[in-house]
Amino acid sequence: MTRVGRAVITGGSGFIGQALLRRLRADGADVTAVDLNPCPVPGVRAVQADVGEPGVLDAYVTSGSVVFHLAAHADVAASVSNPRRDFENTFRPLFEVLESARRAGARVIFPSTASVFDLGSAMPLAETAPKRPSSPYGAAKLAGEAYCIAYHRAFGLDVRVARMFSVYGIGMRRFFIHDVVRKLQRDSTRLEILGDGAQVRDYLYIDDAVEGLLHIAAAGHAGEDYNLASGHPVVLIDLARQIAAIFGCPDVTLAPTGQSFAGDTPRWYANISKIETTGFKPEVTLHDGLERTVAWLRT
Repeated sequence: MTRVGRAVITGGSGFIGQALLRRLRADGADVTAVDLNPCPVPGVRAVQADVGEPGVLDAYVTSGSVVFHLAAHADVAASVSNPRRDFENTFRPLFEVLESARRAGARVIFPSTASVFDLGSAMPLAETAPKRPSSPYGAAKLAGEAYCIAYHRAFGLDVRVARMFSVYGIGMRRFFIHDVVRKLQRDSTRLEILGDGAQVRDYLYIDDAVEGLLHIAAAGHAGEDYNLASGHPVVLIDLARQIAAIFGCPDVTLAPTGQSFAGDTPRWYANISKIETTGFKPEVTLHDGLERTVAWLRT
């Protein structure tokens, strides 16, 4: 796989952004992180700025750069409660990224989400499955995918979509696995689970997610979209049992609430045959990834 020589990462202070920064720095890449928040990763060029402001990236995006646009407000429930904020933080910055990349002749890797898919689509989800999002967040990402393809066709811009499913691992600060561990730390006898517990997800460890992004950047094709996932479904109540066993309380009482939030997706898992053509293959099993993540969260 060809290495990325020069990169700009928007959202570099986030969970995935930090992991990607560390990997690119270890590879010897010239990396610039742009984020509203301070970047905690040492040894990289960090810029505090609003990516959604016109022209902000022009000073850092050059011909031959790869822009990993990770800046977004990745929260389905929050997008339902405040759709305007989600639009401003998820969709609007992408337009400015595409414009800066178009002016410079740079490559863009756009991480989208499984939330763009139609709830009734057959599993596993292939890239060609129908898209009908159930939340403003999913809608913003789907609009972003459309803009990426439009910029590729209208301007010849090299844009590649990485449609990410559920990423977890060391460094995560929220979402299901994080919340389960925090709940067990408070009470190891009873664990409340949002919804009915029958929700199906596709979890990919953070190191594999970074590898997938790099494979798409190096061996993917312009104007194409790729599911970035493990390809293995897991039921959330079973996942909770695995986490509890690793945590040391296998007999915990599981208590589904029976209700979830608006915009929640009951089930998804991916067909990853397309991204496998880039040479990508997930290496970290769910059990190993959970052991690493639980150990880190406990500290």
